[in-house]
Amino acid sequence: MKNVSQKTGEKSSNKFVAKMKSMGKNIMPTLSKLSKAFLLPIALLPIAGVFLGVGAAISSNASDGTFLFYFGSLLNKMGDVCFGNLPVLFCISVALAYTKDSGIAALTAVVGFLVMNGMQAALLHTNSVEQSTVYVQLQDNSWHQLYSQVAGQDNKWWIDWENLNFGLQDIAKYVSASSKNIAEAGEGVAINSNLEYIDAAGSVYYSLLWINWIPNGLITSNIGVNSLNTGVFAGIFVGAIAAKCYNKFHDTQLPSAISFFSGTKLVPIITFVAVIPLSFIFMFLWPYLGMGLAAFGQASGKLPYGVDSLIYEVAERSLVPFGLHHVFYAPLWWTNAGGSIAEAFEKTVDPIVQQQFADLWAKNHDAMGLLGTADPKFDQIRNLISTNYTDLWKSMGDQTMAYKVIANSDVLNFKDLDILGLNIGRFQAGKFGFMLLGLPMAGLAMWLNVPKENRKSVMGIYFSASFTCFLTGITEPIEYTFLFLAPWLFYGVHMPLASISFLLSGLFRTHVSMTVSGGFIDYVVFGLIPFFGNKAMSATSVFAILGVAGIMAPAYFFSFYFAVKYGNVMVPGRDGNSDVKLATKADYKEAKGLNTDDTKIENNKSSSENARIEKATKIIEFLGGEANIVDIDACASRLRVTVKDGSVVDKEGIISLGGANGALIRGTNVQIVYGGEQEAIKPRMIKVLGQQRKAKKDKQV
Repeated sequence: MKNVSQKTGEKSSNKFVAKMKSMGKNIMPTLSKLSKAFLLPIALLPIAGVFLGVGAAISSNASDGTFLFYFGSLLNKMGDVCFGNLPVLFCISVALAYTKDSGIAALTAVVGFLVMNGMQAALLHTNSVEQSTVYVQLQDNSWHQLYSQVAGQDNKWWIDWENLNFGLQDIAKYVSASSKNIAEAGEGVAINSNLEYIDAAGSVYYSLLWINWIPNGLITSNIGVNSLNTGVFAGIFVGAIAAKCYNKFHDTQLPSAISFFSGTKLVPIITFVAVIPLSFIFMFLWPYLGMGLAAFGQASGKLPYGVDSLIYEVAERSLVPFGLHHVFYAPLWWTNAGGSIAEAFEKTVDPIVQQQFADLWAKNHDAMGLLGTADPKFDQIRNLISTNYTDLWKSMGDQTMAYKVIANSDVLNFKDLDILGLNIGRFQAGKFGFMLLGLPMAGLAMWLNVPKENRKSVMGIYFSASFTCFLTGITEPIEYTFLFLAPWLFYGVHMPLASISFLLSGLFRTHVSMTVSGGFIDYVVFGLIPFFGNKAMSATSVFAILGVAGIMAPAYFFSFYFAVKYGNVMVPGRDGNSDVKLATKADYKEAKGLNTDDTKIENNKSSSENARIEKATKIIEFLGGEANIVDIDACASRLRVTVKDGSVVDKEGIISLGGANGALIRGTNVQIVYGGEQEAIKPRMIKVLGQQRKAKKDKQV
């Protein structure tokens, strides 16, 4: 017999296992909502990216002061401002995603974002030196204290000009040290005329609380507030706090004396206080974390060209079926984890590399017009960019840097940055290889596996999906065709080939950026236009994309042709039935022997609207009824539903209604892939649910 301690241990173990399972079930819905939140600002980026790229090409090829110059600059800035404010856009989007699109939560998130950054601004200051620690080396190589204390006055200092033979304007040459001995040892630090510590590019260092030597690149203007450059991370956390405060307090009733602040008025007040600890957490940790991310970005960039891109795509593509790939690539695209222009300059200390950069830069740009010399030095170019092009200098993240370079290609381009080891586009350009030709050829291979007598009837399905992939880079119609039929095709064939596409693109240094997907439209905007418009990249960089696509085309075709054929994958039309239309709800219910007496929702709208309402009603039924549904949401291509019990969801029934490429059930999280129709289904499901729950409540009364 088991003793009491053994029984107690087993109970504790069972409780722990049950708790872990419960946590696991909640993770997927949470991450799913987060991924959906990311899609809201991402949906804005395509048009912003087009405006930025086209505007830069027009303005850079027009004379200053002309109509075309101003028109191009207008387009450029319209696009640029969206990328410059991604943190607050993510903040708002996260708040919306977790509060069923509440406008109050969105406004509260902005308040929280301002408060968090305002606190940092109040405590942030530049690193300054004490006058008594400043020493300067004279022309005879002797060291001399720059400032001398005024006799009898503790807080007043004067400059000992008698022993100096150059002026205050040369103060950048001075060395700051705590003693003359340290200065003589060459361990001093350069300062500017304001007695602030500066780096090799002349940018000041900052201090925050007890943390000194914070690089200038980790400080930026967040919607007008000079604070830590936390990228999208801080915005995500503030948005989550705002959503939590809204969900918990938006219907709170306060005592009558302060009842004015009840309900939604209470939410921003609570959020105002709630973000204070978050602001301090970022102040304590971010300077170290930010420098760590910068180090990661630099280290990953030193891997053999293409290896970092391959590793990235293995992880990114493996998350696509779960809709979580947006969460993965966000830091690499929009924070210094994906690289930093300022860091690339600062880490370039080899004199030979510096000279190569200066020579190439002088060849690519108007050195005389920009610097007044035909033979510029590395330090001069670095100071020019860090002083006069601060947005470009402080840009970080693979996509952000690409867009900033395109917008400022007259002063810095991709060819210049290649010399510094910054392979911009390494986490983006690989998609063009399999989106332009790879997956369309996979579609052709699947179609050729359809019996000849059925090919004509299914040609439209495969052609439209392939052309959509080629033109826009939207892969889901093709990907999900084989993902839900044979997952091994996705992970065993598609993912390795996509990773090879990234490997080759990284190897050839193809710097072509993109909005969200690598279709032909993005290739024109971010490849052909920057190349022909302002020579922002080399011919090899832009046209190697087509070479990679040419390699991927036969690789995808033959891989999928034989995999589908010998793997006996029943792609649409291959089952021998010439009628490839999905079954109707009546066909499905008749085959299942289910009751077809549907509840009618009366309305005076058109028959097409009635059909949409009816479809939404049936989806609710196949999800287990209104009692089983907790939440309904949608992203770019999927209907995302949280249910109480995922085991009662009828996936085949949902797919039989038509329009869905597949469905994924993970615990209480259900994702139905539509590719566009979900935006019409979501509001109608919410409407039907409201009617059903109201009717149920009235019946109970």
